[in-house]
Amino acid sequence: MVLSLLRVVGPADVLDIALVAVLIYALLVWFKRARAAVVAKGMLVVAGVYLFARTTGMVLTTGLFHAFFAIALVALLVIFQEELRSAFERIAVYSLSGGAAPQPTQRQVDMLVKSLGDMAEGRIGALVVLRGRDPLDRHLEGGWSLGGALSEPLLKSIFDFHSEGHDGAVIIEGERASRFGVRLPLSRNAAKLAGLGTRHAAALGLAELTDAACVVVSEERGVISVAEDGRLEPVPDVAALRARLERFRAEREPDPTRDVLAEFFRRNGREKLIAAGTSAVLWAVLVLGAKEWRHTTQAAVHLRNVPARVVSARVAPQTVSLTLSGELRDFLWLEPRRLAVRVDASQLRAGARAVPLSAEQVVRPPRLAVEDIFPDVVEVEISK
Repeated sequence: MVLSLLRVVGPADVLDIALVAVLIYALLVWFKRARAAVVAKGMLVVAGVYLFARTTGMVLTTGLFHAFFAIALVALLVIFQEELRSAFERIAVYSLSGGAAPQPTQRQVDMLVKSLGDMAEGRIGALVVLRGRDPLDRHLEGGWSLGGALSEPLLKSIFDFHSEGHDGAVIIEGERASRFGVRLPLSRNAAKLAGLGTRHAAALGLAELTDAACVVVSEERGVISVAEDGRLEPVPDVAALRARLERFRAEREPDPTRDVLAEFFRRNGREKLIAAGTSAVLWAVLVLGAKEWRHTTQAAVHLRNVPARVVSARVAPQTVSLTLSGELRDFLWLEPRRLAVRVDASQLRAGARAVPLSAEQVVRPPRLAVEDIFPDVVEVEISK
């Protein structure tokens, strides 16, 4: 049966599974990035129950799930409208720019690390945003345009307590500081922001919506933290900060020698496995399970309604070969021992006679059709 299944899988089916796997993978990574892992797990559980109900023919449960899915889709669109908009923006940016964005030079990264380290030692609050590939304008409010070359004096003067824009963020795009004194969207993740201030909430809020790296210097504790990919983490020292910024720069700057395919396979291994497995299961249940299938098996022949005055009743042969057809999913729960051919003996006279067999006499699941019975005639011998 396995070989028969493999024969029905064509190139279009393989491509179908691959495309759905890519979509599921993108959805899982998006949920991971949007910090909605609980929602993703809940959706997987609900999908599993639905597939089980669909496979086993639970009509009422399947119908209820259809209505539930429509309501859930609308709810998800409303709840995650901001994240969805950011995701579509990211797709557009990747399509037009190839996924690369100009980044600060190594010299500027060193300067940035030194400046932030000095401000941490001096307990001077700061919030610096390094743009990744995603557009930021939609998430930014207020501030002033700058367009100045990055330098240590520039950064320290912006975050000087007497500067009008010291409470806002500096936006770094490529090798220049494009804006300063900017307000960022605040994160609502109270668990990650316990004991932290507005700068940290702003840094995490932007990191949840875009692929930017936000560096925060706490003026109360003198601790440097980095918000990236929806996570906010303190860095132990300037060496760790330099490593984080260099990695961020390397991942996002244009690099013609970069092996994009190898990099893709190195990341998010668990999500790739889940996506591939889920896609294969969906295809098996929804596509393969709906394919027309023929299966031949053996069924016992039983005499029924035998009159009480009959001394003995025999049928030959006692088993026949049945060829059944239907959707493949209907064969998954087929138990051959429950198949039977029933011959009504109530009107048969004493002696031996040939009795033709028909599909109406076959006991089988209602969604399976009888294609062939062999032999289609049995001999019944009645002794009275």
